[in-house]
Amino acid sequence: MPLLRLERVSFRYPSGFALREIDLEIPSQSFLALIGPNGSGKTTLLRLMTKLLEPESGHIYLDHQPLAKFARCGLARHMAVISSEQYFEFPFPVAQVVAMGRFPYLGRFQRMSNQDWKIVDEALEMTQTDHLRERPISQLSSGERQRVLMARAVAQKPSILMLDEPNAHLDIKHQISIFRLLQFLNRKQGMSVVVVLHDLTAAGAFCRTVALLRQGELVKQGKPEEVITTEVLRSTYGADVLVYPSPLGGFPQVTYRPETGDRRQESESRSQNSESRRKPET
Repeated sequence: MPLLRLERVSFRYPSGFALREIDLEIPSQSFLALIGPNGSGKTTLLRLMTKLLEPESGHIYLDHQPLAKFARCGLARHMAVISSEQYFEFPFPVAQVVAMGRFPYLGRFQRMSNQDWKIVDEALEMTQTDHLRERPISQLSSGERQRVLMARAVAQKPSILMLDEPNAHLDIKHQISIFRLLQFLNRKQGMSVVVVLHDLTAAGAFCRTVALLRQGELVKQGKPEEVITTEVLRSTYGADVLVYPSPLGGFPQVTYRPETGDRRQESESRSQNSESRRKPET
């Protein structure tokens, strides 16, 4: 049985955009990328799966139970969520931010136990953020802050981790670091991972399964090499791209070419002619 299952899930915003009859199964220990053009419904689908939105029709099941029946605290014991933009109003120390991952397991007014703090320490060590534990989160770089949020999710001990563009605003070094950490959590810790991505090469390199959305519909799902192809991307994105096996592992790598020299010259020539026609004669 899948860990998370969507059956004919539909949703409509007042503006008119809709997700239409999405069927999707996410098994235990899977690593799924949600990809698609801007406005295709990736983040909306993620919000439905995390109960931030309620479907207009259809059903969502988590661990064989209707998602709608989970209370917020109970859901947090199964699922951790890292959005693309997270802000903290107060400069909490990093260790305190990571400790927030233990709150779903605490009763009202209950203090953290030694075991809880041991889990926090392990999460800091696993995400290589232990040296930041006393730093205010407001003083961290984007890459450091993302790793701290990952540490909080690890401390939460969920069965599934949901992320919206975890590599946004990160340089290439920190992007690779975040994805390798997700791979470790998936393969070594048995955590399922669902991630919204615009970076198609990263989806091909790190994810086991890819689901492609277009205009609110799930149009294709499968292994990266089955979904991230030249033909599929050209028809879905309307972009002149080329997909080929990466020399660093054979995963699908997306490339494109800039405007050719001849085209640039033609464009510059047209611009110069247009400019000369606008100049008044003397």
